[in-house]
Amino acid sequence: MANKVGKPKKKTIAVGKRPVGRPKIEINLEELERLSALNCTMPELAAYFRVPLRTLEDRYTNDPDIRATINRGREVGKLSVRRKQMQIMNDMNSATMAIWLGKQLLGQRDKHDVITEDRGETALNEAFSVIEDLVRSKTND
Repeated sequence: MANKVGKPKKKTIAVGKRPVGRPKIEINLEELERLSALNCTMPELAAYFRVPLRTLEDRYTNDPDIRATINRGREVGKLSVRRKQMQIMNDMNSATMAIWLGKQLLGQRDKHDVITEDRGETALNEAFSVIEDLVRSKTND
């Protein structure tokens, strides 16, 4: 008996019917960039725009304009922080800030040399000696 392949069903679109699903939420990209520059978290952004967090995360993943706007805002925010740090270092003559910025920007680091001594064999011999002394003291009692 041969398999019968059914004919594909025709899709029909009813005229005048409402679209399925929620309407797409519009997000003002200028406000989104401004808030991202303040390093707002995704939950904070979602609350501000009154959208579910999942919706904002999906838009970040699938909408290149949303993703680019958030990333650009975050980079501008980092620039503002860096500018303020440099200002503090210069205005207050802060050595601490200068050292911290040197570590962050120039890869400088504090040098801490740690020297260890391998006492493995010596420690083992000392442990055996202590055990032998204990055994001798027990046998002499």
